[in-house]
Amino acid sequence: MKKPTLTSIILVAAILMLFFATCKKNSVKPVVNTMPDYAAISSQAAVTLYKSITGQYGGIDVSRGISSPFNTNNAALRPLSVYSANPLCGYIIDTAYNYTTHSGAYGNPADTIFNNKGNFKFVYTCDGGKVDGYQVTDSAFYQQFNQAADILNDFGVVQNYAVKAVDQTYKVVSVNGSLSSSVSLTKFLVEILSQQDATYLLNGLVVNFTSGTADVTSGTATFHMAVGGTHVYDSLDPYILTYYDGTIQFLGNHTARLTINPNHVYLVNLITGVVTPA
Repeated sequence: MKKPTLTSIILVAAILMLFFATCKKNSVKPVVNTMPDYAAISSQAAVTLYKSITGQYGGIDVSRGISSPFNTNNAALRPLSVYSANPLCGYIIDTAYNYTTHSGAYGNPADTIFNNKGNFKFVYTCDGGKVDGYQVTDSAFYQQFNQAADILNDFGVVQNYAVKAVDQTYKVVSVNGSLSSSVSLTKFLVEILSQQDATYLLNGLVVNFTSGTADVTSGTATFHMAVGGTHVYDSLDPYILTYYDGTIQFLGNHTARLTINPNHVYLVNLITGVVTPA
């Protein structure tokens, strides 16, 4: 057998050194920017609150008026009204619901499945013997599933607040109380999850839906939010939540001024979610 020459040994050694250097280079993870995206968080906080009180995650929709505030969140389905007329003052409804709808043909991978369930206790309130508001304790859970789009999104809202008409048209109402929300967005095939949980205290919100689209024209809300970034299920890295506190001031024209402590201030469009520095 031919003995290896010094030249061949040096050549093999050089190739091995190059191989291990390349592997080491490829194993170095890029530096990730861990600075919070305050603009995105501001948009999430403000838009989630707006969607919650307008029934876009299911449950109570303040823009449907005093007589029929319960609404489904699926635009493809005819809104479900459980009250066709103003009942007597103090009338209580304590009930639950659970139903599923589809955007297309059942079994089609492109079909989006909407699962809705929840419960609420609803009490009409009166002033001078006339129904002009309601107190609601509402829990709504809404899920979107689409196999083709690789999404499994869950939304939860717990509402405990009072709504009261502030003019004779009943199309301008005040909202006071509290609200909690949970949003979980999942890419189930690649097992990636992001999470956002928030609690809000609502102080003197005035909602005008004369035009048909709810516009929060004044009032404030303080919030406490926990945000988890993108996370892979089978990753050994811990799923770390980051906490934020702040205030939302509603300005009308579907705009809110949001301050995340200590001093990050943005203007948020409640319909589009677009954010601009204040």
